Amino acid sequence: MCQAGASGAIPRSDIARMDAHADQYYEQIRNRTSDVAIISKNTGFSEKDIEAVKNHIFVDFHDLGETGIRRFDPNYDMVVSWQRLIEGRNIQEMDIVLLNHEIIELRLMSQGFSYGDAHEQAEQLHNYTEFVRKLNLSEGMQ
Repeated sequence: MCQAGASGAIPRSDIARMDAHADQYYEQIRNRTSDVAIISKNTGFSEKDIEAVKNHIFVDFHDLGETGIRRFDPNYDMVVSWQRLIEGRNIQEMDIVLLNHEIIELRLMSQGFSYGDAHEQAEQLHNYTEFVRKLNLSEGMQ
């Protein structure tokens, strides 16, 4: 399991370890059954929305254009956010931004928008990538 500190337990400079951890944790999340209700309780988002976000990020296959139909690549920062949301302590603004971003993105995709277009529009309203960028800068990564 990942530790849910402000920037996670693995140094951001150890990209190989971050990637391996994300791969492993995504599989764990796919097999969990209690996280949706817990995150809903911890955040006030409906279980329906949390279930949809979980499926969108971790379970569902998407048409990703040139890279084909596949699941999203595991992302360490999303793993850390998901863990904080489950634990219900030290939930950060970026974690709530993640949920809002994914809700918008998946709704747009369900309306026929490509992943790229849906992601771009969701980023305009709820920019999770900017939070990750700031983490990287604060830890000396570019």
